[in-house]
Amino acid sequence: MLDFSEESKRLVSTFLTYRNDIDIYTEDESKDKEFYKFLFKKILNKTISINDVTPLGCKDNVIKRCIEEPSNGRKKLFIVDGDINIIPGLDIPILPNLFVLDAYCIENLLLDEETIVNFIYHNCATKPIEEIEMELDFQTWLKPYSESLVKLFLHLALVDLFGGIFRLQNANRFHKIVKGSLEFDPDIVEQETNRIKQEILNDDTEEDFDYNLAELESQWSCDTRSLLTIVSGKDYLIPILLIKAQLFKKSKSLPSLEEIKLSLAHFGRL
Repeated sequence: MLDFSEESKRLVSTFLTYRNDIDIYTEDESKDKEFYKFLFKKILNKTISINDVTPLGCKDNVIKRCIEEPSNGRKKLFIVDGDINIIPGLDIPILPNLFVLDAYCIENLLLDEETIVNFIYHNCATKPIEEIEMELDFQTWLKPYSESLVKLFLHLALVDLFGGIFRLQNANRFHKIVKGSLEFDPDIVEQETNRIKQEILNDDTEEDFDYNLAELESQWSCDTRSLLTIVSGKDYLIPILLIKAQLFKKSKSLPSLEEIKLSLAHFGRL
């Protein structure tokens, strides 16, 4: 399981092998460019000069560019998300100049207790940070999410393992409105998990399913560390953070995903 400070060290170590200046290619869109530039400059702490960051869209685009990019003397690094493949640890591409994150996506690297507390503090702006930390009760807050969503993502990994296709949903779907606020409902997650299991069993044996699920469960416990590593930061963890932040802020206004990512990168300890 991922230690986020260790993952940033791994990334820095990769950068340092290139020395001097470098061109970086990533997933996502042009609107994410400023986030990547800020994040990498913070991680590197001026040890490397970044020529440019070029978002290429999807993961396949980055890998294709990595394979086809001509050698013209410029130093290049291609960075892609770990995605569902990091759960079984299979089919992870290995190419020169390609760096695969040890987390579902780069947004996962932004999320740890200290960063989340600071994010809520600066967005709330009406309570002392110590009070927010106490009210948040980080481990207790994330415990029901860990127990449900890690299991869900293990099942999604099985869909991929058995050759199926899945689509991620926003975490808001697994909440219900209670007294005007969104409240997590693990029963909705369980229903989705059971639906996925049944889809797999339509084409594969229960023996194969149980064996492969047990293998994944031996690698990933239903705890906070697994939650912050293998559950999509973009589609699940950041929406969960926003729901919690709104309770502190007592406001219905929501920042954009780009604003959130830049704020988390700013407050983070990477």
